[in-house]
Amino acid sequence: MSFHQKLKEATRALHEETEQQLFPGQSWQALSLDDYRQFLQVQYVFHTSIESAVTPALSSALREQLQWAQRQKQLLLIGDLEEANSALPSLLPFHISLQSEAEILGTLYVTEGSTLGGRMICKALKKNKQIAPYTSFQFLEGYGAETGSFWKDFLRILEHKIQPDTERSAIEAAKQAFGVFNKSTSFIKQQTLNQKSLHNSI
Repeated sequence: MSFHQKLKEATRALHEETEQQLFPGQSWQALSLDDYRQFLQVQYVFHTSIESAVTPALSSALREQLQWAQRQKQLLLIGDLEEANSALPSLLPFHISLQSEAEILGTLYVTEGSTLGGRMICKALKKNKQIAPYTSFQFLEGYGAETGSFWKDFLRILEHKIQPDTERSAIEAAKQAFGVFNKSTSFIKQQTLNQKSLHNSI
């Protein structure tokens, strides 16, 4: 079994839980513009947290192998939030520490997998007339036509770098990344509730 398959099996339940966090039971084509803004805010908090941990931990060799500059999402999300007329949210009040290549790659398995899934979400949202006129979907477009190639390149690096004695570290890092996404979701939902309460009290 490839390490990718082991990682997929080890994180399957967390992946399924994550998919239900934001808009349980709702179709992407039925979301409102406010829902989309909340989605972008969650992604911004999540990817900023991850990228802030990954960037200083990368060796120059791995940075080049990954084409890291092209894989970062923060600026794309800032662009989408500006287009949707949404302020940048506050960030999570803690920092992630990554100590090894295995931890870095386990973490990036989650973000790169979400990029692959983002292309499918993008297709659905482009049919949503409440959202499509207000955004160019910079984040969800991923790497455009190169998205599949970028995913395959990442998997090749993953399989090459992860050894039997580092598999556990990579798996635990991936689980931590899913946890950061769920914390990001809860964090933004609470901020949204607080803003609504403040607005209603005025």
